[in-house]
Amino acid sequence: MSAVAPITIGMPIYNAERYLEESLESLLGQTCGDFELIISDNGSSDRTEEICRQYAADDSRITYIQHDRNRGAVWNFNHVFERSRSPFFKWASYDDVCRPTFLEACYEPIQSDDDIAWVHPLTNHLSEDGIVQSGSDDPEVPSGRDSHSLLSDATLKSDYSRQSLHPRDRFAAVVLGTTWCSDSYGLMRAAAVKRTRLYLPCYGAEKVLLAELSLVGRFAEVEEPLFLQRVHDAASGSLTSASAQAKFIAPSAARRFSSTRFTLLHGFATAIKRSDLGLSTKVGCYRVLGQYMFQVRKWSRVLSQMAGGRGMALPKAAKGQRTTDVLQTTSS
Repeated sequence: MSAVAPITIGMPIYNAERYLEESLESLLGQTCGDFELIISDNGSSDRTEEICRQYAADDSRITYIQHDRNRGAVWNFNHVFERSRSPFFKWASYDDVCRPTFLEACYEPIQSDDDIAWVHPLTNHLSEDGIVQSGSDDPEVPSGRDSHSLLSDATLKSDYSRQSLHPRDRFAAVVLGTTWCSDSYGLMRAAAVKRTRLYLPCYGAEKVLLAELSLVGRFAEVEEPLFLQRVHDAASGSLTSASAQAKFIAPSAARRFSSTRFTLLHGFATAIKRSDLGLSTKVGCYRVLGQYMFQVRKWSRVLSQMAGGRGMALPKAAKGQRTTDVLQTTSS
């Protein structure tokens, strides 16, 4: 392996013993093996430390960092990126699985085209018992297909594509069409990620991150199902109740009534404002936010969630208190 590996994989974890070994095996078995793997452990209390130290002892590509306390999921996701020195970066979850050619297939397009900001393959869902769901058994996969990017929406205009040359169209494709955000675990150009605000302190922050990336560069999709996204009750994407979301974001913080949707809207607007795009392009992106605001078919669900306390945003840090401190007890 070179002094500075071309790729860094960052894995933020907390109490990950159930699926950790399977995920590590899938990463360490990649056909593109010149990478470093940074594992950041938020003070796990199960067998996570034991598993990580054993793998680190057996493979020099692994750097295991154990923190003395749980600083929160958002802090941990950002921490592994900030530790990276490689030109390309990938976040990895303890419960997902990558096919052996995942990195190789993603690395080829991104290293050969400077305009590409991130790459991700097609996705299959993986059950908690390790069973890959076929297209016919998975409601997220369109009829007639065996896998899906989980990012498109049948209601989108055909010219809204994350692979478009126009930032407005890429932005629209992410904001109006993204669902599972599986490409937040794709291979990214580190220089592009550095132009974002990384993960913001709110539930669903990966969508804002992807929107910011779309304003920086294009997306490329590998037309092979090389990513297995595990669906299980403990996954962050399965959290629907107010209490579960609060525990994931900041269980020790005073809760504030706030909709995730409004928080994301503010995140999108700020992304446009801070970008270096021209005025006309920014105006086009703001118009996309107008479409986002008036998606009538979604608002009945949003208002219902708010009434039930779901879709909570992270409480704002008090004056003199850092956001990272608010996140101290978040999982992952």
